[in-house]
Amino acid sequence: MKSKWITLVFVVLVFSTLGFSQEERSSTFSYEVNRVYPYLSVTSEELKEATTIVDLDHRYKPSWVKEYISVEVSATCQGQLRKVVGKNDQLTPAQKNILNTADAGTDIFVKVIYLPQNSLAYNEEKEMEIVFTVDPDTEAHYASGQEQLMLYLKENVIDNIPVGSFKGYDLAAIKFTITEEGEITNAHIFESAKDDEIDALLLTAINRMPCWEPAVYADGTKVKQEFAFTVGNMENCMVHLLRIRQEH
Repeated sequence: MKSKWITLVFVVLVFSTLGFSQEERSSTFSYEVNRVYPYLSVTSEELKEATTIVDLDHRYKPSWVKEYISVEVSATCQGQLRKVVGKNDQLTPAQKNILNTADAGTDIFVKVIYLPQNSLAYNEEKEMEIVFTVDPDTEAHYASGQEQLMLYLKENVIDNIPVGSFKGYDLAAIKFTITEEGEITNAHIFESAKDDEIDALLLTAINRMPCWEPAVYADGTKVKQEFAFTVGNMENCMVHLLRIRQEH
């Protein structure tokens, strides 16, 4: 079963050959293209197998709950909003039906109203909402293939960055979106290279990049996806803010 956590990652150690000395050419840095994940998503396989709220959001802790008041599952199905209320964290057949018939690319909501597990004499009702999406069956990808994507970035970006521009934990990051038509849009600097010319070089290369194949669901629905192009040291503390690598 394909894991939703598999990321479109390409890592290349780049050796500059722009006429510098052999010592200068020994400088290396990496560049990657990664998918930017939603805050919470599941695969279609995981959705079909889900039987509890924990299966939808592994951060959810049943131990937080002393008593359930209601658990509402809602989603848009064939353009119409459907809701089913259950009594606890166990998904009912009707709730599972909503989950598995939700329109592709739309948000699914789980609203839990409960009494929290604590020692207070007066225990007030609390409400928590979980919002998630279902990952497309096929991720967006560069139409000419991974190797050609890396070659394009090397020739149009990496080969034109002066040796020594990235030192230590330096990192530059550009976020961009692949539309339903496979076009590049909303390219913007997420983390600056601290050099206006390099920032411009990165943005120009992304904006002029050839079209991709868009992300698509099994029913043929195409959706936009966000990606990040990073250059430099991936141990930089800003990496986790990109949401490009998630732990299950």
